[in-house]
Amino acid sequence: MEYRALLASIGRMTGLGAGPARAAAEATLTTLARTLDEEDRRELIEALPPELTDDFPMDHPRNDGTEEGFVRQAALLGRRPPEQARLRAQAVLAAVAEQDPELIARLHIPEQVRPLFEPPGSGGGITGPKGHTAPLTDDEIASALATLPLWTGDRSALRREIALPRENLRAVRRALDRLKATFGRQPHLQDTADGLAIVVRTVSVNAVTALDVELARRVDDLIEEVGAGIGRP
Repeated sequence: MEYRALLASIGRMTGLGAGPARAAAEATLTTLARTLDEEDRRELIEALPPELTDDFPMDHPRNDGTEEGFVRQAALLGRRPPEQARLRAQAVLAAVAEQDPELIARLHIPEQVRPLFEPPGSGGGITGPKGHTAPLTDDEIASALATLPLWTGDRSALRREIALPRENLRAVRRALDRLKATFGRQPHLQDTADGLAIVVRTVSVNAVTALDVELARRVDDLIEEVGAGIGRP
């Protein structure tokens, strides 16, 4: 299994950069190893890139072999909310299955965990540990906004306003339009008197989900890449 190709596949499905993709892979694959018996665990570890097998002990504690239990352990190891952990686990497991389908076929993976090997769908809401749509709570929104200083909002939507010259504005719009292809969804854009308002929310649940927080971070990265002339709201 090739390390860089695996991270690239995870990034393609989630929009994560190399660092967060690696963290997601480590948490998810440690959880997978803890789901397997000793023989299968050994085979999995031997097949994985060594870069992903050093941070967590893979032999304990065992999880309960359910989909919900898998997500909760991956969330604990990755220090992510269960809603984000499930999406990331799906991407990691789908990427592994894409690279080595014969390995996944040989492993005795609990039937309740196998649905997590389906790639996460593009667009729409993120799912919780039981597969249900999961809007963020007020506390989760507050925590997210603490890491997104240029954004404001509440449980209904997150918003960032930018002021910039017309040429920069066109470049930002083009970059944000490409998010649909690379991330699976894109923000809603509104013209303002001196620039642009960027709004993220999950329409299907009329609320902000963890995937919207990831989208907001990706928006910040793209705007920074575009260049100068961007002001704070």
